[in-house]
Amino acid sequence: MVATGHYRRFLHFNRQRPAALPTAAALLGPKKQKPVDEDADEVVDDPALHGGRIRSFKHERGNWATYVYVPAFACAEQLEEFQEEAIACLAPAVEMQANEPLHLSLSRTVVLQYHQIDEFSRSLQFALNSTTGFASTLRGLKIYTNVERSRTFLAVQLDGAFNEKMLSILQPIDKVMHDYRLQKFYAPPSFHVSLLWCVGDHEEVLNSKLKQLRELLEDQDTLQLSVNEIHCKCGKKDFTYKLK
Repeated sequence: MVATGHYRRFLHFNRQRPAALPTAAALLGPKKQKPVDEDADEVVDDPALHGGRIRSFKHERGNWATYVYVPAFACAEQLEEFQEEAIACLAPAVEMQANEPLHLSLSRTVVLQYHQIDEFSRSLQFALNSTTGFASTLRGLKIYTNVERSRTFLAVQLDGAFNEKMLSILQPIDKVMHDYRLQKFYAPPSFHVSLLWCVGDHEEVLNSKLKQLRELLEDQDTLQLSVNEIHCKCGKKDFTYKLK
């Protein structure tokens, strides 16, 4: 059989063609995943992982949810007992969840970048250096919803007699927030400890049960709140600032 000119050129091309080089993946193996920083904040924003709650801001890697608060250590057992009784009282009309850890917020939840955390903590420490702590009490229930009305809360309020003293602690915290171009606390502030929460807007249901809930709370002894240290929760980090 005599090869045509086209066929001879085809045979010549295939004899001269070099073998394909191996790929980088074949030589080096599959790309290794970067190790996960165990101290980093959660990356996946799956509402099912946190009781159906929806973030107020878009979650991105490197964003650290941050807030400043007073822990409610002194009355924790009393409030936990009330939480159980209140959940039973509201069921089955609305399914409430116990809020934990129990605390009184002194800031909104804001976002910091990782490189800002230590400097922000030092700024808070400096701002609170001359602040004096005090003993206070909690009394009276109030219903709140978040801005999006996607969550409803039942909270116990700071006794109004201590509002001025708490404002003196809030002011330097607000100044730090302003310096970092973050939102200040709500104005006017409403100091409270959130006890229960649920997904959705259920303010009307809770209002219909408010009298019974208040009676349950009144059965408790005086609810003491010691304001002798301020905390800053930043992702999984928790900083403590002792007051004078």
